[in-house]
Amino acid sequence: MQDKYVGDVGDFGKFQLFRYLFNHTESPMHGKALAQIWYMHEGEGEKNNDGRHIDYFERMMGCDKELEDSLLSLIMRDKREVRELESLKLLENAKFFYEYVPSSLEERYHWFKRALTFSHKSKVVAVAPDNGMALKCNRGAQCFEFLTLEKHYSDKVYPHKYVFTEEISHFYRLPHLEVCIVYQHLNRFFAHNGQIESLLSELRKEYLHVISIKHKPYSPRAFFFICKSVDIKESIERRLDKFTIEFSEFWELFR
Repeated sequence: MQDKYVGDVGDFGKFQLFRYLFNHTESPMHGKALAQIWYMHEGEGEKNNDGRHIDYFERMMGCDKELEDSLLSLIMRDKREVRELESLKLLENAKFFYEYVPSSLEERYHWFKRALTFSHKSKVVAVAPDNGMALKCNRGAQCFEFLTLEKHYSDKVYPHKYVFTEEISHFYRLPHLEVCIVYQHLNRFFAHNGQIESLLSELRKEYLHVISIKHKPYSPRAFFFICKSVDIKESIERRLDKFTIEFSEFWELFR
């Protein structure tokens, strides 16, 4: 996560989704402690226009007025900083891990231990690396290999932009955790819906109870809900079903 993404359409989508899940009293996730792991970095050496989609407000109008007003205020005040998001108090019972992801593998292990300690008592952990899960794509078979820190850290030019498979596993195994939410930026390897279906299939081999939701505007992205039990999965699925019906123009559910 970088400051330049704050207030863009992806940021809006994340907070719209999380507020619908965690802030509404009728939601089964209401009141559950959320640990947001930002995977912060400064984008050294990158030259791109990411974060430029901030002209979406008219299109999203009516989705969540408090969220719209809050993010627009950050942009108008030129306060596009990740730490400013917490000050807006957009999510109830949430805490945010801001520590920057280090560049070396050894330091990454220590960083991750601190992230685990930070999340130890949370019911929900949400990880938000820029690109999502570290994957290797087989275009012909339209499937992915999940990469590990131990063997594949150096395979990625910017490893700080990814969550590796054993990191997901450790978050999932936290004693109080009910669901781990993993952000995934969809790429151009093959059709976006096919990517989501492929990732769901692979994740279910290890975690069983997984669903996903796609945010469609501009550059599509997905959130994977890796649940500890079928009951938790079904309760979240019912809530997400209502969400996608209400906002079908922007969201799509994958069961």
